[in-house]
Amino acid sequence: MGEEKQARGEFRVNNRLGLHMRSAAIVVRTGQRFEASITISNGEACADAASVLDLLTLAAGQGTVLVIEATGSDAQQAVAALGELVRRGFAE
Repeated sequence: MGEEKQARGEFRVNNRLGLHMRSAAIVVRTGQRFEASITISNGEACADAASVLDLLTLAAGQGTVLVIEATGSDAQQAVAALGELVRRGFAE
């Protein structure tokens, strides 16, 4: 068996409302497109990117740096897609 691929990226939350219920749901939907296991942390807490409630515990307001990590065959693509979502202000 091959080694699991891993990817990591840091992205700053730039939208005024930060990571709230609607944006967390968008993160979950985006992450579901990938086979990789994805976590997001804020330096203090870590959340499963497949759980809206888990993501809300990050209390990631504007300016928070989020660390997105993924493990799996499409880890790099998952981090890139979620990082782009953060950069675009969660499409808001």
